[in-house]
Amino acid sequence: MLTTLAAPAFAGTWYIEDGDITVKAGETEGTNKVSQGANQEVEDTDTIIKNREDTASSNTVTINAEDKNDKVEVTLKDVNIDTSSRNKAAVSVTGSGNTTIKLDGDNHLTGGNGIYSNSSGSLTISGDENDSLTAQGGDSRNGIYSVSGDVTISGGTVTATGGNSTGSYGSGGDGIHSGSLTISGGTVTATGGGSTGSNGLGGRGICSDSGGVTISGGTVKATGGNGSDGGSGISSSSGVTVSDGTVTANGGNGGNVSGDGIRSDGGVTISGGTVKAAGGDSKDGYGGDGIRSGGGVTISGGTVEAAGGSSGSSNGGSGIYSSVIDLSGSLELTAKAGSPNGKALSQKGSELVLDTIKDKLGPGAKVTATDADGKVIDQVPIPRPVEPEGPVIPEESSSSSDGGSAAPSAPAFSLPGLTVTDKDGQRISYTSTQSGNTLTVCVGRLTASFRISLAALRQLRAEGIEAITFQTILCSTTLSVDELLAMGGEDAEAVLTHRFTDSSLTVG
Repeated sequence: MLTTLAAPAFAGTWYIEDGDITVKAGETEGTNKVSQGANQEVEDTDTIIKNREDTASSNTVTINAEDKNDKVEVTLKDVNIDTSSRNKAAVSVTGSGNTTIKLDGDNHLTGGNGIYSNSSGSLTISGDENDSLTAQGGDSRNGIYSVSGDVTISGGTVTATGGNSTGSYGSGGDGIHSGSLTISGGTVTATGGGSTGSNGLGGRGICSDSGGVTISGGTVKATGGNGSDGGSGISSSSGVTVSDGTVTANGGNGGNVSGDGIRSDGGVTISGGTVKAAGGDSKDGYGGDGIRSGGGVTISGGTVEAAGGSSGSSNGGSGIYSSVIDLSGSLELTAKAGSPNGKALSQKGSELVLDTIKDKLGPGAKVTATDADGKVIDQVPIPRPVEPEGPVIPEESSSSSDGGSAAPSAPAFSLPGLTVTDKDGQRISYTSTQSGNTLTVCVGRLTASFRISLAALRQLRAEGIEAITFQTILCSTTLSVDELLAMGGEDAEAVLTHRFTDSSLTVG
């Protein structure tokens, strides 16, 4: 009797110097079929592609996840491919299924496009801290280009650069161009190519045609290319969302119109992380905006710096430009106008009045608008409350004309640089006690003002005081000393006023 045994799946390394490589999904889940030269559709697991030599190979890799349920995973291990001479992509992705490219070591892909995908499925690029990918586009081509499919980068160090253009009307390539783009980890640097043509356009650092750009972690730096019109750092037709991570987006410089740091037709939403966005500069035309959106800008958390670009004529960019600017929560925002005539926060063409949004801000929030020289033109700080270790409750006392006592409820002693005044502005005595790192000042009035110079605050901070609580009969407010010190100069004075149950703070 003749017995036939199925050959085990091959698990080896494929060397790119031996010819073009095609990988597609195998018939068994978790396997691939790899073709190279005389070896056709070899069943393979854990497919690894690498170079035998250090020099770049001109052979290509094609990954075909043909059906929508196909899943193909390929590892690039210290690969160096340059297909510029063939005007082809170094790595191509096709089909309707999902593809994962795992990075191992230092990988370089140079070609027409570094990576080109016309798949309707997803492309995921992953790697560990020491794994990297450099994808370089050729003339006017993109570093990573997905025609319509979704792209996710979850780890590794990915550097994607668009190629430059020298044609009169040519455009520089984009660093990353995709349907939707999700970045959840790793370090991503995306740079648009420049254009030297008289009417040429700079490429975008990151461009999403559909689905938007979502950043939930990692470090991202996106820079638009220079041109007659500069490219934007991040550009999306559907929206840009940042919830965590560190994002730096710079628009390219332009002779006519400069690129924006972040530009979206579908809205920009920032709820966390650190975002720095700057518009490009223009010699004779329009400076770019730090953040520009046709669908509104919503910032509810994180630390954001947005700066308009400068112009050699009269059209500096805005820090943020949108028909709707919605600021809330415990955000920290600094918006800087571009020079000349730019606006820090341009809402419907007018500078946003910060008094109109202060009631929506949470503890620790700070919104600052500056001119092109960095001079503050408007600011709203909301001190972060600090819970005292042991609150002091004023004792009962005889009534005065405003419902409080004419004298403090306990023996009083004064602190240098600190005074308490009544509703008429006359100095009154108070009780001060310390519990841990909190100084509590009490007065038996319904209306009173606590006044202290920032020089005196600095001395208290040096003595270990981190918070001050001011208590009147119906109101108690606790302020952070460090945040008060950050609001003014040496000669400034902080005034906290209680009127029945209401409180207000000014520093100046």
